[in-house]
Parts: sequence; C-alpha cells; structure tokens
Amino acid sequence: IVIGYALEVAARGFPLTHQRLKEAVNKICCARLGDAFPAMGVGKQWTNCFVEKYSDCLKMFWSSKLDSKRG
Repeated sequence: IVIGYALEVAARGFPLTHQRLKEAVNKICCARLGDAFPAMGVGKQWTNCFVEKYSDCLKMFWSSKLDSKRG
C-alpha cells in the first residue's frame, strides 16, 4: 500500500519527502491497526530503512529547478 501510494503521488509530480512519507505511513498504519499502533508513529530512521529495503521500486533523488531544464 505504501509503495503504491508513493509511486502514485510521484507520478502526479509530487514525490514524497521523508517527512511526508512518515506522515502517510503513520496515517495508513493508524487506520489499519487502530489502537495497536503506537501514538508516536514509526521510528526516526524508518523511512531511510524502508527506501533502502525497497530500492528496486523507490529511488531518492534531488530535484532541480524547472528553469535549468529549459534552454
């Protein structure tokens, strides 16, 4: 579910930052697990580990200004 969501928003032109990924995962897990999910959410390094584990599907990259791509 998380990979599908990340790919969907990236395809629309709004790739997730680590902070936005963490927020999305917390919402998804809270909705699915309810009170069983900790109130503080996933850990500090969770997004780094997640992206590394699924590096075949997800990639990190630096974006550049649109102006530098025009020319």
